[in-house]
Amino acid sequence: MKRFFTIFFLAIITVIAFYVSGIISVSPSPYNGVAKYMVDYTIQKTHALNSVTAIVFDFRGYDTLGESFVLCTAVTGVAVILRKAVKGGRKDETK
Repeated sequence: MKRFFTIFFLAIITVIAFYVSGIISVSPSPYNGVAKYMVDYTIQKTHALNSVTAIVFDFRGYDTLGESFVLCTAVTGVAVILRKAVKGGRKDETK
């Protein structure tokens, strides 16, 4: 019975995914504003030949800086947690 519900649930998810993909493929693109501007004026505004680099580091520079800050904070947090675990836990424990 559990296997039936699993297969039934996966079948429903698959049907929904194909339905949504079909709707998205025939609908017009809503990204004609800022995205179109970025693609059209990349070389003129940034003088960069690589569009991806120009968009990430010039048009979306502050966003990229924020993402880098969050990533570094997360890595630092994980390093602190793992360092304490490797050293043997809390300092107030007696061995």
